[in-house]
Amino acid sequence: MKEPVQLCYTISEAAKLMNVEPHVLRYWEDELNLNIARNSMGHRIYTDDDLKTFKSIQHLKASHISLKDIREQLPSAPSSAVSPAGNTSVKSSGPNGNADKMTQFKSILTNIIKDAMNENSKEMSDTISSKVSDNVRKEIDFLVRQRDEEEEARFKQLDETIRTFQKARQEAASAKVSEKKEKKRNLFPRRKQKET
Repeated sequence: MKEPVQLCYTISEAAKLMNVEPHVLRYWEDELNLNIARNSMGHRIYTDDDLKTFKSIQHLKASHISLKDIREQLPSAPSSAVSPAGNTSVKSSGPNGNADKMTQFKSILTNIIKDAMNENSKEMSDTISSKVSDNVRKEIDFLVRQRDEEEEARFKQLDETIRTFQKARQEAASAKVSEKKEKKRNLFPRRKQKET
């Protein structure tokens, strides 16, 4: 039975397909200890499986998972075999090979997600408590400001009432004084001086 032949991509083609710069693929290869096949001239050649691995890495990086954690979860896969003609072929481990790989991949993703959740639970709780604290602080500030405005309005009204009362008392006192003066005048009328 013939082994399936996969398409091969240069680093620039693979980078274009992944929507990243070529140096990103080289960096991931170095940091994650990936075994990328090389052609007879020593140039990297990427297979569809390599691109799937990079897509998984890219997805995990987008989920804010560190390369260190990704490296721990990656299975140590044998490197792709290079045929003398430069074509890359991947050996299958039998009819259940793809199912086993899918099970391993799901297991790896599950472990990565669990680890990420455990590592980020503190950060998430801090973020949530910070947002709740900010909302509570804003609500308290609003209520205090509202109470201050109501007290200010009440004090203004009280001040106005006091001023009105004081003015009325002054007018009453002034009227009393005028009334007393009038009574005195009536009691002791002034005599008109005779003209001489």
